[in-house]
Amino acid sequence: PQNPEDWTVCSRCEAYRAPRAHHCRVCHRCVRRMDHHCPWINNCVGELNQKYFIQFLFYTGLTSAYAAGLVLVAWLGPAGGDGIENRIQTAHCIVLLLESLLFGAFVTVVFYDQVTSIMMDEPAPEQLRNRGLKETKRPRGCRAKLALLQEVFGRGCVLCWLFPCSCGTPAGPTYSPLPACDV
Repeated sequence: PQNPEDWTVCSRCEAYRAPRAHHCRVCHRCVRRMDHHCPWINNCVGELNQKYFIQFLFYTGLTSAYAAGLVLVAWLGPAGGDGIENRIQTAHCIVLLLESLLFGAFVTVVFYDQVTSIMMDEPAPEQLRNRGLKETKRPRGCRAKLALLQEVFGRGCVLCWLFPCSCGTPAGPTYSPLPACDV
């Protein structure tokens, strides 16, 4: 049986592939712990930028909630003008409120999916691969959820996880050495 911590050669880009790396068809490269290629950031979400992608989702969700609150305040605030202007404003408020709520719901679902994949220690390609297996074999062993979150966000204070900077000691994963090769 193959050890999951062994380096392999990618059949698509023919380069050495780190353990738990997957090939991105869009970027044409292998990305360690790749979750998906995101068109919003035009890049792969993987080991090195998943924290920042989750922060992006968190703040986008907050902005959607703030926009919904602003629309509600404008809609339910004091009405001025005649009946036609009030009906147009009401129609605009309903459309904007639905838009911000639907976008906020979408971002919340993606945020939940990202956090769940971290806590399950299984990025999307591994989830898809293991979905077909009847009995999922977890060669890495179960690790504490806090340790998995710290691997992505760092070992600092949990409140520091909200800031797009390194607070505390980074807790990145350890790598097995690149295999010896003939050049």
